[in-house]
Amino acid sequence: MTFRSPALDRLTQLAVLAAALIVGLGAMLAVSPQAPGGIGTVAAAGGVAAVLVVIGLRDPRWAFVFLMVATFLRPAIPKILPTTDPFILAFGGVLIATLAWVRGHPERRVSLGALECAMGLYLLWNIDSILQPHEYKPILYPLTGIMLDLWRYLIIGTGIPFAIYLVSRMIFDNRRAIGFLITTLLSCSAYSAWVSIAQFHGPKALVWPKYIVLAPAWAERAVGLPNQPEVNGLILIVGYVLALVLLGTEKRPRWHQLLLVVIAVACAYSVYLTHTRSIWLDFAVVVLAGIVLGKGYRAGFVVTALGTVAMIGLNWSTFTSSDRKAGGVASTNEVYDRLNADATAVWAFLQKPFGGWGLGRFVSVNTYRHQQYSPSTPWERGLGIPAHETELGILAELGIVGLLLWLTVLVLLARHLFTAYLRLPADGLMGRPLAFIAVTAFLSLVLGGLFVDLRMFDYPSTMVFALVGAAVGAADRASERPRVDPLAAGADHRAALRARKTLA
Repeated sequence: MTFRSPALDRLTQLAVLAAALIVGLGAMLAVSPQAPGGIGTVAAAGGVAAVLVVIGLRDPRWAFVFLMVATFLRPAIPKILPTTDPFILAFGGVLIATLAWVRGHPERRVSLGALECAMGLYLLWNIDSILQPHEYKPILYPLTGIMLDLWRYLIIGTGIPFAIYLVSRMIFDNRRAIGFLITTLLSCSAYSAWVSIAQFHGPKALVWPKYIVLAPAWAERAVGLPNQPEVNGLILIVGYVLALVLLGTEKRPRWHQLLLVVIAVACAYSVYLTHTRSIWLDFAVVVLAGIVLGKGYRAGFVVTALGTVAMIGLNWSTFTSSDRKAGGVASTNEVYDRLNADATAVWAFLQKPFGGWGLGRFVSVNTYRHQQYSPSTPWERGLGIPAHETELGILAELGIVGLLLWLTVLVLLARHLFTAYLRLPADGLMGRPLAFIAVTAFLSLVLGGLFVDLRMFDYPSTMVFALVGAAVGAADRASERPRVDPLAAGADHRAALRARKTLA
């Protein structure tokens, strides 16, 4: 048994806090010349940041909230240092706060197994690819020559999601703790629904950030804060599921119930406004899963399915048209883009099957070595775009080794989720409903990755890995409880009764 000195713990906390304040002061002095209001604005922002740092270091669950908000707002908020995003600092805060918290809660430490080993190996393979020389540079936009920051790319698409999976397994250990996770994700999804609806129906003056209504990347689709309809759709689907599961698993005040109904309806309608066929497919799969598995909260999914089928039936000609803005599904341009990009990825793999062309090099390969899927596919479609399928992007950039490691991570995550769903109790938010939320989120992420390279986006992957980690952690703790053999318990009970009668 190890002896832990409270004084030593206190000194450690003070040292971490002092280091954070020193770094914060240095950041204030560095950015104050470029700030609109000078040192005064920076000082005010620094004061708020200092309070958040103190709160986050005292409780990793609050640090998690700050990280999720920072990643959610990442496209809308500027860097506070020339080379540092706020979400990077928030990520560091989560790691420090969790390590400090685990020292005081050693029982919450998680054992590392095959999944964590696969995650580590995949990270190392990415790092090796960054350090190795490659034929092409990691270009982000060919026309402008903007380069991709590979370390930032790795942290966004891989580092943060993997780390948050481990953090969630440890810190969301009871109903109160899981409330931090659920409330944060539901709030972000509700805001995504708000800006998605306002993009089309207003009031546009109340939408922030302004690029959503003034310069969206897809004017005919709900882009949300990520400025990307596919990613926005993933956020909305998770919010929809969260709202319906919360409605059916816990007794709540009437105004809570009404708020959850509004969020669920808004998220479902916003999914339609993305006008993205892959997201509609994701949504359909999730609704079907809710109908089949949603014991206690099935009604909302059934109503959604019936309403969707009725709307499609009433607007069948529009639905089957090529007018994407009106909700048609027959447009072919995006299909050609993906076919040519996928053909380029397969060609790239055949040229360099083992180590690939290098992390972040797909855009360069698709610019200088662009391939045509077939003679009937216009050659210019998909030229110079990023990979539109996560696994094929990994295959082209990291080779067969990288792809196998990534698929190992996905398969082991799915296995842990399946085990968690079977192991957790049927009732209560910390039981099977939590596993259902994580399963549907994971399904949406995997399906979404078939149509867009999700390594470019941090929030959806981090959101899903956090839910999966929370569900797996809950199952871990459920398996630690002593298991009672009902036959043996009955025999012991009868023996106790006989003993009492003998004494009487």
